[in-house]
Amino acid sequence: MDSDFFWHSLGGGAIIAAALTLARLLLDYGFRGGDRRLEQEDRRRGRQRDAEARLERVLQDRLAEADRRLAHFEADIQAERVRCATLERDNVRLMEAYDLLRLQCEASRAERAPAQRG
Repeated sequence: MDSDFFWHSLGGGAIIAAALTLARLLLDYGFRGGDRRLEQEDRRRGRQRDAEARLERVLQDRLAEADRRLAHFEADIQAERVRCATLERDNVRLMEAYDLLRLQCEASRAERAPAQRG
């Protein structure tokens, strides 16, 4: 067996093995890169869903708070309407009492006026 042929065959086999190993590494890197991109996309979607869920909870909390405030203000408005109606009734009564007192005062002055003149 010729030593040149041996080394030549061994070198060719090593080159082929190196080329195959390099090709396998490149393919693995390519596949892993694709897997990494898919995993990153999944994580991004998960974060997006979490953020949307948090936002929905915050908005629901704000809506509930707004509903509570609205109910409170509606109760305040109802109380003010009752108070306003009571004040209007009291005002009407007072105006009637004032008119009655004014008429009585005028009648009393009219009675006193002839007595004071004479």
